[in-house]
Amino acid sequence: MLPGFSCSYLVAVLIKYNEDGAERRLVVCSAYLLDDFEDPPPSREFYEIVQYCESENLYLVVWCDSNAQHILWGSTNCYHRGEALVEFLNSSNLEILNQGKKPTFCSGDRLEVIDNTLGPFGFLESITKWNVPSEPSLSDQRHILFTYRAPYRYASSGTLGATIGPPFERARRTDWRGALR
Repeated sequence: MLPGFSCSYLVAVLIKYNEDGAERRLVVCSAYLLDDFEDPPPSREFYEIVQYCESENLYLVVWCDSNAQHILWGSTNCYHRGEALVEFLNSSNLEILNQGKKPTFCSGDRLEVIDNTLGPFGFLESITKWNVPSEPSLSDQRHILFTYRAPYRYASSGTLGATIGPPFERARRTDWRGALR
């Protein structure tokens, strides 16, 4: 865990793995961009983790509940929060990795795409099977699943991780108390 970049609504971890005998480093971040802040996204903490990864030359993959709508990632509307997030993304090395327009937020009759997967330019080529499963997630947010595959020249190394069991099984095995420390 990267404690300097983690708070109640943002958690970042550094993953080290081998790829063809070389150590690679990847930062994975879960970010909740609060919708009650007066300032538009990104939050200061989100901005800081993006700047840190850029300065340290680290890949950053973000699962982001942006609470922002923009047609760029499949929302039905564009609002100021979405425009602000797009402006920030245009000034960073991140791009939206979402594929399709399947709703990620489902509450009653409201279906919307407000959750994003973000990664560095060119990373999309290494993403396969990005999808939003229809299974319930015990939340108004749907799960977003994908597989990261090393670039073609590293294809022999396989995937970075594997999905183990359905989402409910993974949720039951999560050490939520340890995750919140």
